[in-house]
Amino acid sequence: MKKFLLSILSVSYFLFTPTISNANENFGIELGYAHLPGFEDEIMDTGQALANALGTTVRVETDTGALVLRGYYNADIDETLGYEIGGFISDDVETKFSTSSASITMTQDIIGFDASLLYEITDGLIIKGGFHSSEVDGAATVTLSGQSATITANDSGTGILIGLETGKEADQFGYSLVYYSGLGGSDDSDATLISATYSF
Repeated sequence: MKKFLLSILSVSYFLFTPTISNANENFGIELGYAHLPGFEDEIMDTGQALANALGTTVRVETDTGALVLRGYYNADIDETLGYEIGGFISDDVETKFSTSSASITMTQDIIGFDASLLYEITDGLIIKGGFHSSEVDGAATVTLSGQSATITANDSGTGILIGLETGKEADQFGYSLVYYSGLGGSDDSDATLISATYSF
């Protein structure tokens, strides 16, 4: 997956660079927090299903979001229009289901890349829209009577993104608010990413 992301970023860079060699272009990083309501809803539904199947109370503890690190490259196409490509990765989202005799601990993380068009609607304020391809990697450890086993799985797919951000001029900090739909190809897995950016 990581090699795939690097290949996409490299190909995109070399495809676009010849057409904008004289345009303003920046690399940058951003760090933010992604709220994951779809993950939380799915976890609660799973907890209720377990309680119904087992006929006992199931306690659910879960993270509602994750820190996200993203790197990006952007460039102008003309005075108001530009494009951006990026790659992102999250820290672990941890969930625990437990009863009086057993527990299930799950961790999930997200990795992916995105590509979008940027349109400056007013001086320093940009609207962006595009798509992403992402993968959700998960691992679950089941513990029962002192014995444990671990199961791993992953889901991948594409979705759209739309958001607002401040201008990304070189050597400047900015802010970004972006909605990602369908993380890992799941209709119920979306994220709202609020982040601080720095271009160089």
